Amino acid sequence: MRDRIKNNWELIGVAILALLVVFNSLQVLSVSAAIGGQKTGFFNIGSGSSSKDTSFKVKQGGDVVQNVIAAIIPKGMPSYGEDIGVSYDTPEQSINVLANLDRKIPTSQLSADEKTRYINVTTRISCEFCCGAPYVVDPSGRDACGCAHAASFRGLTKYLLKNEPDKWTNEQVLAELTRWKALYYPKNMVEKGVAAVENGIEITPAVLNDKDLLKKIKAGDKSNIGDLPTMVGGC
Repeated sequence: MRDRIKNNWELIGVAILALLVVFNSLQVLSVSAAIGGQKTGFFNIGSGSSSKDTSFKVKQGGDVVQNVIAAIIPKGMPSYGEDIGVSYDTPEQSINVLANLDRKIPTSQLSADEKTRYINVTTRISCEFCCGAPYVVDPSGRDACGCAHAASFRGLTKYLLKNEPDKWTNEQVLAELTRWKALYYPKNMVEKGVAAVENGIEITPAVLNDKDLLKKIKAGDKSNIGDLPTMVGGC
């Protein structure tokens, strides 16, 4: 009788041990999955992949300059970066790659719809801090500036419209060009961003590409910030 009871307790002990092993295995799998998820999330957050947001979300409170820097200056690699060999972290090398796209994809090779979209985007951005051209193309789509900054804006626009037309709206393309513009002219673009935030103005591509932003703010003319001019180029 005593031996039978002993055997029963041994069986119960083995069963409990087996349950503990199973439980621990499940816990290990659960923790591993959680860690995997955290790693995935970690690498997704702040990876620099184009968010395609059409405005720049600025953190409230703290140092406004650092908040604007974090909002408008991207890091890492954009979604198309690996395909063409560019990274937000290497703007000096990337600008040449993007500018070469302007030469590799002549404007004459754009379809009618692509050209309409191309003009819509590129007549709303300029390399204002180094050149005097009002925008990088004129209303007919002809190049309006020959510097590498302008060529990179045109090249990236052509590439996205040619290769990923359904993935990008015109506003998203303009926002992406503006991110590169912030990399090319960080001091000037951050200055504009800070001025906008301090005056309660949402930072959008139109605001950051308004060449007269600081003048308008100084003059108290906030209602017309981001407006397009009546004409681009000479008649």
